[in-house]
Amino acid sequence: MKLINLALLIMCILAGDEIAAQEKLRSISNEIEDKYDTAYKIVDFNLQVKNMHLWRGLHVTNSAVSTADINYNSKSGFFKAGLWGGRSFDGNYTEYDYYISLTHKNFTLAIWDINNTSDYPDVGFFNYDRAETSHFIDVSIAYAFQKIPLKLSWSTIVQGRDTYEDENGALKNAFTNYVEVSYLFLNKKTWSLTGFVGGSFSFLNEAHFYGNNPGFSNVGIIYNKDVNIFNDYTLPISATASWNTVQEYGAIQVAVSFF
Repeated sequence: MKLINLALLIMCILAGDEIAAQEKLRSISNEIEDKYDTAYKIVDFNLQVKNMHLWRGLHVTNSAVSTADINYNSKSGFFKAGLWGGRSFDGNYTEYDYYISLTHKNFTLAIWDINNTSDYPDVGFFNYDRAETSHFIDVSIAYAFQKIPLKLSWSTIVQGRDTYEDENGALKNAFTNYVEVSYLFLNKKTWSLTGFVGGSFSFLNEAHFYGNNPGFSNVGIIYNKDVNIFNDYTLPISATASWNTVQEYGAIQVAVSFF
């Protein structure tokens, strides 16, 4: 009888160890799945709220805005495509964009069809006539260095409402360029600080999309911080201070990313 009881006790201990091992294996598996889900999402959605909307030094709107971005990402990270939209709380600013990007090693090529309809209420959504359209197509290429936190980018508006009149009064594309260099000065656990300098110009005309003359249209810093909410949720917040020497104004944009 004692031998039977001893055998039952040993079997219970072994069964308990087996259950504990399975639970540990299941926990490790769940952690791996969670990391995988965080690292790669075939479709993602992001929501931001800002006190205003800055873009390359331009005050797109001085009103508070909400912006949304829904995008598809290839598993390799090579291809990305998405829709981006923004609207001010007072309803005076609306924007709806399409974009694709290709990333290989340190290079990224991006094409955006930007459609800010705020000042074009009566223009057809698919009207691309340069004399009437609310669209402009922006093509950019960027390179991020590996050994130093430096990034270079060159963007050119290739079509749309980036125009000028030539000597004969004909409406021509200005092909405005925007060139930027940014550098990550500090990168701590919960915050970072990046500086940037951007210049704008056209090879065809003195006046261009970003102003009446070439110059530094976007000089500033970006402070990013992760704020813990109730120790369970991290809220990314950024503050961008920008000076525009072409338009002769400056501003601070504060953005909160909810997901």
